[in-house]
Amino acid sequence: MSPPVRVAVGVLRDSLGRVLIALRPSHKHQGDLWEFPGGKIEVGESAETALRRELSEELGVVVRHSVPLVSVPFAYADKKVLLEVREVISFEGEPRGIEGQVIRWVSLGELASYQFPAANTPILRAVRLPESICITALYSGADDFQRRLERAMSLGVGMLLFRPVDAAGSTTSSVRTAIDSCRQARLPVVLSSVINRDLWQFADGIHLRAQHLAALDRRPVDESKLLGASCHNLQEAERAQSLGVDYLFLSPVLQTESHPEVSGLGWEGFELMASSLRVPAYALGGVAPTHLTKAKESGAKGIAGISGFWK
Repeated sequence: MSPPVRVAVGVLRDSLGRVLIALRPSHKHQGDLWEFPGGKIEVGESAETALRRELSEELGVVVRHSVPLVSVPFAYADKKVLLEVREVISFEGEPRGIEGQVIRWVSLGELASYQFPAANTPILRAVRLPESICITALYSGADDFQRRLERAMSLGVGMLLFRPVDAAGSTTSSVRTAIDSCRQARLPVVLSSVINRDLWQFADGIHLRAQHLAALDRRPVDESKLLGASCHNLQEAERAQSLGVDYLFLSPVLQTESHPEVSGLGWEGFELMASSLRVPAYALGGVAPTHLTKAKESGAKGIAGISGFWK
């Protein structure tokens, strides 16, 4: 089989948070299926340059800034592709189907109603990931948990990582209560890997601590659930990607109250690490909601935090 065809793919969002998709022509490979806009990367082009060119030619928009989102190698029966997907942070112009293609803005909830090529599955998972993730800390009971949850959601949190920090928080009752509260709020919830495996089935996903990441040799949950991991260096990040994680945390980015002796990656260090990854990364450690824009400009999918959302 020939070398993979490299394709630059762009995720564009409008002011309502909808994403832009396009219908592939019937005569093309994977025709009559929907896709995220983009096109083939020419010899000598970077994915960023190719995406800017393709979206100008196909949609009539000018991409001002984009960052890596996810890299997807995929083998069809007749060809191999490498989709280099970038999140478009800013663009100018109103997208239109210059080449006669049908385009459509759709909400994240509507994406399931459209048929995409098999290679797009990881993109769909990455696109649905939120910009902000709240990590739980101490709380004094169900009522206090609910208050903190509501506050986090008011700050734009789109997913909760339930991480028990004391014996009371790791009981079956407390975990199920937390999951039920998130379900009622329609907020996805992932469980820390320290929690009893018997409870994993009730959550939307699992988040691996560094020590658990090092001990695994295969993905511990199937594709129906999200899988994340906490990483502090490129070695851990590569390990996480080899297991097929859907996202990861890079930390610490900034100094934290809990570890003031650790200087952190800094935004430049974070950007350098994030640019080498194949999956979306979140900035963690000393970050707050006010850092979201900076994080995205530095190549992050978004931010994750404890004190900025939970306390």
